[in-house]
Amino acid sequence: MIFQKKGKRPTTLLNKAAKSAVIVALAVSSFTVSLTPAFAKTSHHKHSLPAAVITAGNYSHRAAIKLAHTVNHTRTIVAVKPKSAHELRLAKKQAAHQAKLAKIQAKHHLLVAKHQANKSAHQTKVAMQDRALASGNVVEAAYSMRGARYRMGGTSRGAFDCSGFVRYILSHTGGVDLPRTATEQYYNGAPVASGDLQPGDLVFFKNTYKHGISHVGIYTGNGKFVHAANSHKGVREDSLGESYYANHYAGARRVLPAQMRAMALAPRGN
Repeated sequence: MIFQKKGKRPTTLLNKAAKSAVIVALAVSSFTVSLTPAFAKTSHHKHSLPAAVITAGNYSHRAAIKLAHTVNHTRTIVAVKPKSAHELRLAKKQAAHQAKLAKIQAKHHLLVAKHQANKSAHQTKVAMQDRALASGNVVEAAYSMRGARYRMGGTSRGAFDCSGFVRYILSHTGGVDLPRTATEQYYNGAPVASGDLQPGDLVFFKNTYKHGISHVGIYTGNGKFVHAANSHKGVREDSLGESYYANHYAGARRVLPAQMRAMALAPRGN
């Protein structure tokens, strides 16, 4: 630490240590000289000093010089030198590089956290779907698949088309086996009037993307049904009262056995 006083050169603790060493050396030397007359009077060799006194004086003198040299050398090492223009530019580049690296690492950590969150949410959703399928409640199982992707010809949980979705739900909840296409499914089960629809019944639509029976969904109650709509909307719940579906409505079929119909009537969980 450097202390600065007005009107004086800056001093350091190292300078003070060096000055103290010199003062000690001078004091020892003065003490040695002061002893000279006394020893000269009592000594048989009047023109020489005792060896002990000479040795002490020389030792203190050498120690003071060595300490001062060490202090000056240390001060030279720790002295803060002004940086050159090249060093400043290099430090600036290094700082910019560190900032960029920190930004990249933060972005990476954010992506990893987002991936982990999505993975956890997916696992939770799959577990919920498994429970719904195992429950035997067709409506609950169909509702749990909302948000699944649509793909023409899709028959698995990864992606469905309309008839693939209906066939998957019924086969995994109660083992009800249906044909593959909506047209073939339309000719299975008993016809149901629109006023007698019950949860779990299949609702069909015609002339949607092709002539004739071309779309199917699972009725969930309150005038709504769950279906694999299209590639833009995926699996979702819609209302039979919407103009598009009302205009293309072709009828309904009841394919579930009595026990599964009773389970489908149970209130749907959130």
